[in-house]
Amino acid sequence: MRRAIVSGITGHVGAVLGDQLMAAGFQVHGLTRGGVGSTMQPASRMGIRLHHVDGRTQTLVSLFEEIQPDVVLHLAALARHKHLTTDISPLVTANILFGTQLLEAAKLVGCRSFITTGSHLQYGENARHHAFNLYAATKTAFEEILAYFVDSFGFSAIALTLCNVYSELDPRPTLLSQLLGAFADGTPLSLHTGEVWFDLVHVEDVAAALIQSIRVLDHHRAEGIGLSHYSVSAGRDMSCAELMTVIEALGLTRPNINYGRPEVPAYRVRPWRGICVPGWTPRIGIQEGVTRLLAHRAARAEVTEDA
Repeated sequence: MRRAIVSGITGHVGAVLGDQLMAAGFQVHGLTRGGVGSTMQPASRMGIRLHHVDGRTQTLVSLFEEIQPDVVLHLAALARHKHLTTDISPLVTANILFGTQLLEAAKLVGCRSFITTGSHLQYGENARHHAFNLYAATKTAFEEILAYFVDSFGFSAIALTLCNVYSELDPRPTLLSQLLGAFADGTPLSLHTGEVWFDLVHVEDVAAALIQSIRVLDHHRAEGIGLSHYSVSAGRDMSCAELMTVIEALGLTRPNINYGRPEVPAYRVRPWRGICVPGWTPRIGIQEGVTRLLAHRAARAEVTEDA
């Protein structure tokens, strides 16, 4: 049985990935700094071995020596749309230091297969690195370190660019969740002036792309390919207006919308996407995804009323 180490196992994507890895026959080891996160459902925890890490490189090295992983999937990250001065050290620690520690531990135990995830916010519309914020800049900095390990120590690696990941279990406040809340409750909605564009991919499809990336990486190792970059994308942009039309088609009434000036100048109009993961295509369309979100929201409302 192949062994996979997953950082960020208690997060939105990590919890679903853990399930899919188990279903694919992997022995799954998840790394966490705390307890089991709220986004990880009890069924997802069964069979997944959680390991607590303390920020020390030697702790990871000892853990890797015990597990002897075949592949590392590095999902853990700290995201901030706009950073505060107090965010500097946490951003560097989470997005640069921790990944470098994982690479070093993998190197020492002979694990040379490594997959990491990044953000479309690392790129401008011309596909050149053009960080939208400090979070994106730190993710790009880590990819430079990953390239060094590939060149110097024979790693085969894939850097996956994620766009707008969503699901009914996502606890984060997003524009999509705000839109659905406004449609469902009839409350007014405030939007920035100008069009907003999405590249929406359901978290189950994102996890499937990560599983497929392992297969692609196996081929790359056999072919002697070092570092590759792929995207996890729906393959098209969707405007906020189009998304509202999808929601309306499900029988909801469009709320009143107040338009205001954007807080941050939008030098990136549309999400950037590169070549999709070979052999992978998303299966959950936006209509199905939105329907699932609305059903989940309604179920939660019924539970709240019963309580």
